[in-house]
Amino acid sequence: MRSLWTSFAGLLLLLTAGCGGNRTIPPGAPAQTTPLHFARTAVPTIELDAGSSGPAVSPDLYGASLDTWYDFRQSFVNPSLHKTGIRLVRFPGGSESDVYHWEHGGSLCFKYGYIAPGATFDNLMKRVARPLSIDIAITLDYGTNRACDAGGEPSEAAAWVAHAKSRGYHVPFWTVGNEVYGSWEKDLHTHPHDPHTYSDAVRTGYYPLIKKADASASVGVVVDTPNDRAWNDVVLREAQPFDFVELHYYPEYNKDSDAFLLGPAIDNFARDLSALREQMTHAGVSSSVPIYLGEYNNDAGNEGKQSVSIVNGLFVGQMLGTLANAGVPMSTFWLAYGSCDETGDYSKKLYGWQHFGSEALFSDGLPNSYEGCATTPKIPGGTPFPTARVMAVLAGGVPAGSLVRRVTVRGSPRDDVRAYGFAQGGGYALAIFNDTLAAVGVNVSIANSGRSGFAAALKTYGKTQYDKSKNDRWVGPVERSLGSVGTTVPLTLPAYSVSLLSLK
Repeated sequence: MRSLWTSFAGLLLLLTAGCGGNRTIPPGAPAQTTPLHFARTAVPTIELDAGSSGPAVSPDLYGASLDTWYDFRQSFVNPSLHKTGIRLVRFPGGSESDVYHWEHGGSLCFKYGYIAPGATFDNLMKRVARPLSIDIAITLDYGTNRACDAGGEPSEAAAWVAHAKSRGYHVPFWTVGNEVYGSWEKDLHTHPHDPHTYSDAVRTGYYPLIKKADASASVGVVVDTPNDRAWNDVVLREAQPFDFVELHYYPEYNKDSDAFLLGPAIDNFARDLSALREQMTHAGVSSSVPIYLGEYNNDAGNEGKQSVSIVNGLFVGQMLGTLANAGVPMSTFWLAYGSCDETGDYSKKLYGWQHFGSEALFSDGLPNSYEGCATTPKIPGGTPFPTARVMAVLAGGVPAGSLVRRVTVRGSPRDDVRAYGFAQGGGYALAIFNDTLAAVGVNVSIANSGRSGFAAALKTYGKTQYDKSKNDRWVGPVERSLGSVGTTVPLTLPAYSVSLLSLK
């Protein structure tokens, strides 16, 4: 990912890291015009099959990164994380993790990044994790030793795990390194970015020493998207045993397309998940070993206006739906706080009103001259961007324990409408996305439920709400009761929107 802050005193810059996925962005229809549709002969139908079965939604599906360059002790951080439903936080950073040494409050090799005052591991646990009762995922330093003259030391990682256990901290996930396959990562091993060297270090060093420090700790390994067979085939086979694999996904790089992000990018990711699981099975990895989506966002390069528009919000929501369908139990959006950018894609073909971009879910109190965004509107710290708004809609409407149910969309062009369905006790919830700039009428149907009616409610967030940000108003979703309904509910999906239909 674009996961490394190289400085902080002036303009914070991220080193981009192509995280796999699509490198060539196919041309898409301009976002200011509605994509071409075939002539509809009937209202599209969205059918949830109540008789189907699927995995349960994990609380750790809703997560984000908090990193060393941001002072997460600020008063608005915890309330914003809580309101968004975030249950998993990743630390200490992306590429910065491979030069980060946790002891004595934290230090970095080669001044390769920045540590904000107070942004220590112990403060993270005491000031954020414990008050919010959230899980923590740590990315361990594989790239550098304490002396900054060789590769990472498994003993240092084990000492961190032992420290966490001794303090009673709840840190279930520990990944060895960040995007180790990439040349952008600092790796001082004799054979850098080498899957055999990495696998040997995990198998003979990190894994046994971490398990000795805390038998309950889950140890993860870095994988790339399935097209990187040179890395994945070796690591999946030679690094065993391990407890999970960590994948990153960024479908765009510097040049953005709304049509691509809300169409092929989501389909490609679903295929990647399936293909990665096939690679794991072929390598003899148990089906019980989970995939962790450690980083995802729209663009691995410089962020433009798409990042804070409704389009990226809808992308995040459909990524969460895709993850839930695939049974992925953990994900952390890149990033919660600490990002502003004015150097990305601001094409008129992209929908949106802002002259800045951000990787973050929330404003950290813009404008911030130290982030290179001295001329943004005044946006108070903790203000949710559309990415956070949509995540909150999903986390609130599809909480942990919801059970995936099969949903079929009929009568709509492939990428116009997407829907994800869930069983909740004796009721159901559907997250329905309209990925076009035109309102779409649909009929939502519940099949095989054994019931004849429900009490219905609808929560919607979309273009109408986002457009208020043109005048510096960042408003939330709208809610209304639909009263008593039968097994078919007619809805009008507003342009560029997510609608959370609750049936109880």
